[in-house]
Amino acid sequence: MQYPKISIITVVRNGERDLENAIKSVVYQSYTHIEFIILDGLSTDGTLDIIRKYEDRIALWKSEADRGIFDAMNKGLDLATGDWVFFLGCDDVLPSPTIIEELAAEFNVPDNIYYGNTYLKNSNAIYTGKVSKWNIALRNISHQAIFYPKSIYKQKKYNLDYKLTADHVYNLELYGRFPGHFCYLPKLISIYNDLGTSSVNVDQQHKKDIVGIVFDNLGGAVGSYFWLRVKVSNFKNSLKGGK
Repeated sequence: MQYPKISIITVVRNGERDLENAIKSVVYQSYTHIEFIILDGLSTDGTLDIIRKYEDRIALWKSEADRGIFDAMNKGLDLATGDWVFFLGCDDVLPSPTIIEELAAEFNVPDNIYYGNTYLKNSNAIYTGKVSKWNIALRNISHQAIFYPKSIYKQKKYNLDYKLTADHVYNLELYGRFPGHFCYLPKLISIYNDLGTSSVNVDQQHKKDIVGIVFDNLGGAVGSYFWLRVKVSNFKNSLKGGK
């Protein structure tokens, strides 16, 4: 695939402070085969004015009610037509104007899930490196650093039971089914605001279900290892709380 089409989806609500930087990082890319989609959740600030400012560079945008970030992302998956799809948060940016061109040159297997790294700007750290069945349960691949092929994203949607971390469940289920399709590219794909909602809040349903999800998708050995890690972590936290 010499020039794959890349769908970049941004979902936003009341993001006027940061959205313009995210948009600029997309519309000024050197790569021309980009389909940029923005889904707004009925913003009440100046978000729509910013979108309209760039609408000649945006393939499609809508402003309508949704049931949360992953419902909006599912709508984006329905609308996307690219060979691969990528999500960029409204307060995140692509790190350089050539990064999509650099990445697209590596996309040569149509069913591969390509992923790389993101820079956590508040933690001043690079996340996450290459994953394996032993660590993907412990460290999710950021959805600001992963590209899903059409063969997957048109068939599989995010589970809305998980309000904040449905992307982790999504990746675990995919890794359990298609581990050989995950292809790590050692490139910085995005600069990520790690003070966003999903970074600083706990998804209680995810916390309740995650051990079972790991067992079901990655097997008993990995599930047991993960269960033990959770138990040790909970014990350490209880000791801290008792001090």
